[in-house]
Amino acid sequence: MHDTITCVDQDTSRNAEGADSGKRPEPGKEPLLTKDFIFATCINLIITTTFFTLVTGLAVYAASEFGAGETAAGFAASAFVVGALAARLFAGKYVNTLGRKVTLVTCLAIFTAAGLGYLVVDTFTGLIVLRILHGMALGFGQTALTASIFDIIPKSRRGEGSGYYLLANSLPPAIGPLAAIQLSERYGFDAMFWMVSIISAVALLLAVLIDTPEIKKPGARLRDRLWLRPSDMIEPRVLAIALVASLVGVSFASVMTFLNGYARSMGMLDAASVYFLVYAGCMLATRLFTGKIQDRYGDNAVLAPSLVVFLASMSLLAWSPGAWAIILAGALAGAGFGSMLPALQALITFKVPSHRISIAISTFFICMDSGFGFAPLFLGPVVENFGYEAMYIGCTALVFITLVLYWVVHGRHNVRQGVARRGPRKGQQPPQTGMMPQVTKD
Repeated sequence: MHDTITCVDQDTSRNAEGADSGKRPEPGKEPLLTKDFIFATCINLIITTTFFTLVTGLAVYAASEFGAGETAAGFAASAFVVGALAARLFAGKYVNTLGRKVTLVTCLAIFTAAGLGYLVVDTFTGLIVLRILHGMALGFGQTALTASIFDIIPKSRRGEGSGYYLLANSLPPAIGPLAAIQLSERYGFDAMFWMVSIISAVALLLAVLIDTPEIKKPGARLRDRLWLRPSDMIEPRVLAIALVASLVGVSFASVMTFLNGYARSMGMLDAASVYFLVYAGCMLATRLFTGKIQDRYGDNAVLAPSLVVFLASMSLLAWSPGAWAIILAGALAGAGFGSMLPALQALITFKVPSHRISIAISTFFICMDSGFGFAPLFLGPVVENFGYEAMYIGCTALVFITLVLYWVVHGRHNVRQGVARRGPRKGQQPPQTGMMPQVTKD
């Protein structure tokens, strides 16, 4: 049976075991590593691994199997992102309307079937259609999963829980490409498709077993629940923070897309390989504790230093006096960029009522995917006309602008757990802490 939440904070209702015993868990001590949290994290690990495996292998597959040129082969790999981005425009609204668990299970069923579809598709057009469908299943399913996880995580531990949940995103950038290369080289592309299909089926099984908190808006007519308005696609209250994520995504896309070519041009290709290894290690390490810091000391304690550290990482890439600088840049990127994403997601969940979390998460991913996905289109011409170094200098400047933007839209307000630290003015009531149910209008 799924929890049903009606436009209120869920933490009190979700801690039913504490109420039954007559004791309420201490703030910050509510259980975090529950069955549902662990299952959701495993699902996130699987679908992210599938994404990186196929992004790595599909361009080569399209070129070898269908004779696609470089541009067409690249689109075969990126069409997945196009489908995911299109789905996110609608997912925020309809995830709650259809039900989070129904959406998650249905999308993972399609996700699994799409993996098997690669085994039988026999035209390039069919491959593109399948990639877009596969991406749409991810876009809808991931929105449902991420919205659910922030209602599964106790509110006082959202920073910590978000960090643990997104640990699942630390390994796939290494596991996925390795699996794609090894399986396709040793056993052929079918082995790669069988692998993603099998692990997707495991994710589907976990989705069937998970209990997702459901959000139902009181008094909403069926027509209103189905009608799609602009505010049902984009959550205005989180746009500024989502823009921060988008700009950071543009800068990191310059690393994912062009670092190998940059290092090759300087004769430091081995350093580029080590970059991603130390990046993954430092991201994994920092996510273990930065969430706790955010919960205890506030958003600025994590996000401001993370942006400064990421700025230092991009500066080292622009300078690149030697291989050591590229390796150190990888460590700083893992600590900086790796810490930012869970902190930003935890931050935006405090800016909206519970029934708008799915739309807020969708808005975040739309901006992030847009920045990360489309950055190579305009960074490529910069590299061609001005060189890699100029491109990384420009991205370093962009990170500095992002740091200033964060400070203007959020950092200067000095908030903790979504509530200003400064006490209420004389005559004002103190802010709600989430312990009492509150009906919140759009």
